[in-house]
Amino acid sequence: MSSSITKGAGMVIAALLPILPLLGAAPVETTPSAPDGIACADLMALEWGGFALDRAELRDADANNPAHCLVQGTVPSAIRFELLLPLPEAWNGRFVMGGGGGYVGSIQNQATAGSGVESPLQRGFATVGTDTGHQASRIQANWALGRDDLEVDFAHRAVHVTAETAKTIIHLHYGSDIAYSYFIGCSRGGGQGTMESQRYPDDFDGIVSGAPARDWAGIGAQFTQSQLLLYPDPSAPPVLDADARALLERAILERCDDLDGVMDGVMSDPRRCSFQPEDLPRCTAGESGSDCVTDAQVAAIRAIYDGPTVNGEHVYSGLPFGGEGELAGWGQWIVGAPNILGPGVNNLHNAFGVEFFRYFVFDDPDWDFTKYDFSTWAADTRAAAELLNSTRTNLTDFETAGGKLILWNGWSDPAISALALIDYYEGVQAEHENAEDFVRLFLLPGVLHCASGPGPDQVEWLDVIQSWVEEGSAPDQVLASRRTNGEVEMQRPVCAYPAVARYDGTGDAKREESFSCGG
Repeated sequence: MSSSITKGAGMVIAALLPILPLLGAAPVETTPSAPDGIACADLMALEWGGFALDRAELRDADANNPAHCLVQGTVPSAIRFELLLPLPEAWNGRFVMGGGGGYVGSIQNQATAGSGVESPLQRGFATVGTDTGHQASRIQANWALGRDDLEVDFAHRAVHVTAETAKTIIHLHYGSDIAYSYFIGCSRGGGQGTMESQRYPDDFDGIVSGAPARDWAGIGAQFTQSQLLLYPDPSAPPVLDADARALLERAILERCDDLDGVMDGVMSDPRRCSFQPEDLPRCTAGESGSDCVTDAQVAAIRAIYDGPTVNGEHVYSGLPFGGEGELAGWGQWIVGAPNILGPGVNNLHNAFGVEFFRYFVFDDPDWDFTKYDFSTWAADTRAAAELLNSTRTNLTDFETAGGKLILWNGWSDPAISALALIDYYEGVQAEHENAEDFVRLFLLPGVLHCASGPGPDQVEWLDVIQSWVEEGSAPDQVLASRRTNGEVEMQRPVCAYPAVARYDGTGDAKREESFSCGG
C-alpha cells in the first residue's frame, strides 16, 4: 500500500527538483550517502504546499538514540509533528508511526515507547508522532469547545495527514520509496489504529492496535455511570476503599487463579471464573473493615462488572475480573479519591468521561454528570459517535489493500474492556469468513491498561507485525515478557484468540516453554 503512495509522491518530487530554484527554494546539495535525496539541513530551504517545517537538523547519537535527522513541523491548521530519520546509510526502507494517549495534546509517538529492546530508530525505521492538532493535558478536552475543526483533526484527520506528510519528507530525504509502513498505538493510539484501518485503509501495511478506544459513546457511559455509584457525593470518599478492593481481588484469585494450571496471581481467561460479587462476606449493620463489604459496595462492584445500562439495556461491555487491588488498575482509573487529579476530578474514569460529555457531546463546560439520567444518551451521543467511533466491522477495503491488523488488550485493563474488544473481533469474524488471514486478537493475562500489572505486559509488536506483513508469517502466538529494571523476570506465550495458554504442570511457571496454546 505505502509503495503506491510514495511512488506517486516520487513522480511529483522528481518533476519538482529541477525547478526548485524557480520556486524560491535554495539549491539542493545532496550528501554522498544519499545521492538521490536531500540533505537534512537542506529540507528547510524548500517551499512546501501542504505543511510548514519549523526545524530540520542533525542530532548526534546519545544514550537512547543513534545519530539522526530531527524534523519538526506543522500541517494546517495546527497539527504539529516530529519525524525522526535515521542516517541514510542506516535507514531500513521502512516507516512506523506511533499513536498518542488520552486526548493527546502534545507530540506523542507510542512506537518509540521502550520495552527493553532497540527502538524503531535504532533499528533503522523512520518514525513520526503528532499532537493531533491541539496543545493541552491528555486528560483535558476543553480545546474542543466550539471547535468542530479541531474535533475532526483529533478524530481521524491528524493521523492521516501526518502520515502523508512524513512519507513525502522521507521520500525527499532518502530519494527512494518506502518499502513498508506501519502504525503502533495503545488506548487512544489503539483507536487511531482501528480508525486508520476503517477510514484510510491505504495508509499502513500493518497496524498494531492495543486497548483501542473505539466506542466513545459506550466508554463515556461506562466511565460516568461507574462514578455515580462510587461517588454518590463527589466530594466525599468513594464507596469502595482500598480494603474492599483488596478483599475482592483476593477472593477472585482464591477461587480462580489455578484455572490455567498454576497459582501465580494471573488468570489466563477471567471469563472462566465463577466468582460473583455477592459471594463476598457481608458486613453487619454498622460494621466495616477489611474482611467484609457493604451492600452499597457490592452494588458498585456489580455495576462495574456488568457495564453501563441505558433504558434497561446494556450498551457497552463491563470489565472482566482483574486489577481490582492494583493502584494502576482500579485504584487510579475507577476509584481514586476526591480531587486527586484536580478540582472535581477523582480518577481517570471521571476525568475522561466527563470531558467527553462536556466538550464532544453537549459543548457545555458546566455539564454535571451527577444530574444526567442517560434516558436520552443514544440521541445525545450520536453525532460524537459518528465522528469518533471506529466500530465498523466491515474491513473489506483494508483487506483488499493487503493490510494486516493486530488487536490486543490486557485482560485486567480497567479502562478499555477486553470483553469489548472480543465483541469487536467476533464482529469482524462474522463479517469476513477469512478474518484470521488479516486480523488477529491477543489478550494478555494480568495486564492493566497498555502496560503494568502482575502479568507479562511487553511484546515486540513491531517484530510481530513486520514478520506477518513482509514474510507472511501469521502469528498464532506471541511471546510476552515482564521486566524489572530491564531484566526479564517472567515470559509466557499469548495465544491468538480464542486459544488460551495452559501450564504443563511441571516446568518453571515463569518460563515460556512451560505453557502451550490450546482451546
